[in-house]
Formats: sequence, structure tokens, C-alpha cells
Amino acid sequence: MDKIKNYIDRFFSKTRKNQNYTMRSDELFVFMNEIMGSREPNGAFVAAGTLFDFGYAKGYRAAMAEMKKGGAL
Repeated sequence: MDKIKNYIDRFFSKTRKNQNYTMRSDELFVFMNEIMGSREPNGAFVAAGTLFDFGYAKGYRAAMAEMKKGGAL
């Protein structure tokens, strides 16, 4: 987990966060409810995988918006 946190810290030390493409609190609450209420044996694992896919999709949209503006990431 420390490697992941360090990676994130290094990234955001050079890159400003675009609030339009971050996870909103309502999205985080839905994720937490899914994790806490899952009765499936792998429910938490599947939800975490879905969360990563969601982050990838949001990141892709942010990159496309940045390229459309003519900026560099």
C-alpha cells in the first residue's frame, strides 16, 4: 500500500487534480455500501475491480478532455 500511496503522491505533486473527473462522495458511498453489504464470497474483490475500471474510465475521459483543449497532461 505504501508503494501505491507514494505513486499517487508523486503524481499529484506534478499534476493538478481536475475536480470534474474525480470520484464524488455519492459514488464513494455507493462503493462502500457495495463492499459492506456484499454477501458474495468475492463481492468485495469484484467491487474493487469495478472501482479500478471506473477510475480508468474517468481518467480516460479526463485525458480526452485535456487533448481536446489542446493541452498536455
